[in-house]
Amino acid sequence: MKTLVAILTAVLASTTMAPAANAQSVLATYAANGQQTEVSPTEYLDFATATAEWAWETLEERRATWLERLDLETAVSYAPPSNDLYLTGLNANLFEITGDRKYLERAKQLMLEYEDYKQHYTPEFIARRPELDDALPTLPNVFSSSKYARGFEVLEREGLLTDEERQTMEEAIARSAEHTIRTQEWGAMNRAVLRSESLLYYAKVLPEHPRANTWRMVGESILDDNWGAWQIEDATGYHAIWLYSLLWQATHILEDESLYRTPEWQYYFDYYLKLIAPDGIIPDFGDANYAPAVRMLPVFEKAAAVNGDGRQRWAAAQYFERVKTRSPRSIHAALCMTDAYLAADFDLSGIAPLSGSEEILEDIVGKKIVFRDGWDPTSTYMLLNYRDEGDGGWLGREHLRRTIPVEEEKMHHGNSDENSIVMLMRNRSILLHDGGYRDFMPSGPFGAYRADYFHNRVVIRNGKIALGQKEGERRYVTPGWAAVEGQTLLDFVRNSGAYQAVRTQKIDFLELDRFDVSRTRIINDRLGYEADRIVNYVKDLDWFVVFDVVRFTEPGYLTMANMWHTRQILDSGDGWYQTAYDSLRNVDVSGPERLLVIFPQRPPAHQLVEGTGEQTRHYQKERFMYQLIGRHGYRNDLQSFVTVLVPHDQDESPEELAASITMLETSGNPDAVAVQIERGGRRYIVGAKLDMEAELVRDWRRPMYTYDAGKVRYGPYETDGNNLFVIESPGAARHFAVTNVTRILHGTDVLFEQGPVEFGLAFDGSPDRPDVGKLRYWQESP
Repeated sequence: MKTLVAILTAVLASTTMAPAANAQSVLATYAANGQQTEVSPTEYLDFATATAEWAWETLEERRATWLERLDLETAVSYAPPSNDLYLTGLNANLFEITGDRKYLERAKQLMLEYEDYKQHYTPEFIARRPELDDALPTLPNVFSSSKYARGFEVLEREGLLTDEERQTMEEAIARSAEHTIRTQEWGAMNRAVLRSESLLYYAKVLPEHPRANTWRMVGESILDDNWGAWQIEDATGYHAIWLYSLLWQATHILEDESLYRTPEWQYYFDYYLKLIAPDGIIPDFGDANYAPAVRMLPVFEKAAAVNGDGRQRWAAAQYFERVKTRSPRSIHAALCMTDAYLAADFDLSGIAPLSGSEEILEDIVGKKIVFRDGWDPTSTYMLLNYRDEGDGGWLGREHLRRTIPVEEEKMHHGNSDENSIVMLMRNRSILLHDGGYRDFMPSGPFGAYRADYFHNRVVIRNGKIALGQKEGERRYVTPGWAAVEGQTLLDFVRNSGAYQAVRTQKIDFLELDRFDVSRTRIINDRLGYEADRIVNYVKDLDWFVVFDVVRFTEPGYLTMANMWHTRQILDSGDGWYQTAYDSLRNVDVSGPERLLVIFPQRPPAHQLVEGTGEQTRHYQKERFMYQLIGRHGYRNDLQSFVTVLVPHDQDESPEELAASITMLETSGNPDAVAVQIERGGRRYIVGAKLDMEAELVRDWRRPMYTYDAGKVRYGPYETDGNNLFVIESPGAARHFAVTNVTRILHGTDVLFEQGPVEFGLAFDGSPDRPDVGKLRYWQESP
């Protein structure tokens, strides 16, 4: 609870803060320092010992600050400072590493004095909280309480406690254990494992206590849902808490490292590694803020040691570098560094990963896709998250939904971020970013920042928006065709932010030679639509072409808005916006790149309303751009949106870049969309079939499709493939790629054609006959 109060206090104190004056961008600092591949024992120890000395020297000053800020009128519960316990754990670890007994004396003093914070809470305050039973527990906060048990364990082992001191600490542990049992949260999630960590540690260090078996039983009942299980959370910061707590229980409390060999943990070791962005950390999706989750340090070092995987040592080194820059005096960071020291295999050399664009890691549990061209600070990186709530962990999710106020969350700690672009980076610049955690508990106004309209995605609502009219428009008959006030986008789509469950699935992902492509789908049975997002990465240009298509699965009215967020709109023109991020909350993230957001679908061919707006995201004022339409649709009617994302140097002309992009005319039975890009003397064509079912014209025999039913013409090209990619270079040089295809033509020239085979066993009993099956993909270069 103390952690929640601290979060709320910090948020209220820092909303819409500007970057510190004269501060260098954290991205520039990270890049300038170069990429470490591993952290040495000395580096971990130097940070930890320096922080421990600073923390000891400033202890009384920090205690005075805590007391000055204590407000019993607004305090939610008893909340002594967690840093005292983190410093206790840090001192215990430093003794284990160095053998210097001064750290034990400091740990003992911290633990004995921790009782003193109770004197500042009145009987009236205690009486307001039924779980306190007219007395305060020494250790109310499960995020830090196990560090007290850690200190007790080491002090007792080293014989440094008098009978009186031991009794004081045992009573503190026992009362706190009973307090922890009182509040029950369980399931495969962070606060559950923190409770099992504390309870099992209490039972371990006080095995003869008459209640030890009860603590152990309750702790094991919680741990059972988490050991070798899939986590029910989808949030960067809470992933780290969950992993770190389980690591401590496996290695230090239960001394059972079989956890790391379970399929789930082997999966997670690779999953979190593959998510790391060019700024050296995992992007903040779900309930998370832009910061390095320091608990990942020992997790990566443990992964490296367990599997002999140098990539994990590299991952730990990236986090170490970021933590040094962002948190040079963080006691908790120093504690995690000593845990990383104790977990590390320092004989293992670090090595940077080499993979390109890929699924992270698949389409059942992870449900994320990364597009990238490398692993250094200047690399291009995009993260697409299409994770839904899923079918797993039902009981844990439902327990939380029925027990605590979490209606805005994709259970648990997730956001309405299906099919959203979480992060886009290039050349040390953040170009797109997620919305942040929240500004109030349980969520901020309108579900801040969890609701779908805080994310880079298509937002869909039942009903049709009332647009009003500008002066001279003729939606309404008014004197002189006067203006009529209508609804803004936010007026129409905003609500409490309560999460509405949807299902998602991957339709396709391919890493090709010159292009990468993904297609992921949202299925909303309640509102009656399916929404596909098709992301096309044009590797030569480092540009992204995003096609969104909504299919009506029930007749009715829908309002659909394609939303993109930024900090600054620096310039704009007809269908384009030059954007930049200079800050995230109070962190300077300015870089040399800009992002050009282009909507190439223009009227009158496309009846889309375009505009901009402003709202608070990630604790700061931000801007958003959108195209929207409110319309009626019959079953299987389609609505498309096209966005081209162009990262570019700040000195390049946005007008010239925007002028290089046009819509390419398509024709054929299946609806399709395509853009054409003229750049550097080359022509790029990116096209996609929006309706992948129109070609299914027969059920009585296989294949169900025919070429004539599925062919689409994209300018001079014709194919029945789902995706078309072309690069035309000067002369006759041509690269092309098609997916799920039987044939592609340029004019009347056949560029590729799959041969026929015999198809038999027709359902209508007709004779076997030759036909053509679709190839997964074909790509060809001159």
